[in-house]
Amino acid sequence: MTPSPRVCVASGGDEVRYRSYVNHKVFAGLHGFTHHIGIGLAPGVDTVYYYKFELVREILPHFDWVLYLDDDVYVTDLQSRTVEELIAEATDNDAFLVLAEGPREPDDTWTRVNSGVLLLRNDPRTFAFLDAAQTRDLEEIRSDWSETDEGLYTFGDQDAIWRTIRDNPEFTEGVTIVGHRRLNSRAHYYDGDLSDAFAVHFCGPGDKPLKVARFGRRFGMGQELVPEGLLDRFSVRRREEMPRREMVGREVALLGRAARKRVRRKIAFVRETGRWK
Repeated sequence: MTPSPRVCVASGGDEVRYRSYVNHKVFAGLHGFTHHIGIGLAPGVDTVYYYKFELVREILPHFDWVLYLDDDVYVTDLQSRTVEELIAEATDNDAFLVLAEGPREPDDTWTRVNSGVLLLRNDPRTFAFLDAAQTRDLEEIRSDWSETDEGLYTFGDQDAIWRTIRDNPEFTEGVTIVGHRRLNSRAHYYDGDLSDAFAVHFCGPGDKPLKVARFGRRFGMGQELVPEGLLDRFSVRRREEMPRREMVGREVALLGRAARKRVRRKIAFVRETGRWK
């Protein structure tokens, strides 16, 4: 009988910002996976986006697979066997990396891939891939980026990862890109059930704790995005829920920032053109 692969659920960067680590720990515990919070500090890390590469390099040699999750990613279908299924499929297809397409956002932007969730195999190709992606020149990538063919340029590891997949045949065949609902989706794709997707990712700018609070209220959960029964089961004593008063205050602050931004744009337009419209 083939033993089950050793899997680690890992997240982190240069700090611990959100309560997502509780969510990740509960998911790992439900599936018999190890959980690891890593601080990916190392010499020569040029951008905050590359802390994840250092984290993966450190932890992957000790496991068969690592499921890397950004700290603004929360697993919603906690009982789902999606990871086990993806590992089995990747093993059958000799893949070393599984990641999701970038879903279409409410503002109609999209990306070829999203690097907030990465399923990585302990394989020489994985380490070679990380090295190749990290050495890509982001300014060079930006200079010939096609938003028509490649979607939104995001100024980070995601762009380097996509170009490394696209431009290197020795890696392309070992990478599997799945639909976003299987691995890395967004809040607006949830119609009413936490199983609508495997994980929700609050990526991009904005007030992320507020985004988590909004989503949590839809499904009766706090900032951990873990149902109360599982919080009890895993002995989670410290629980966070954003008070409604704080949510309103944050909403007002967002509206104020948006209004000031519109005013600045209007002033710049008037100064440049001498016209109001």
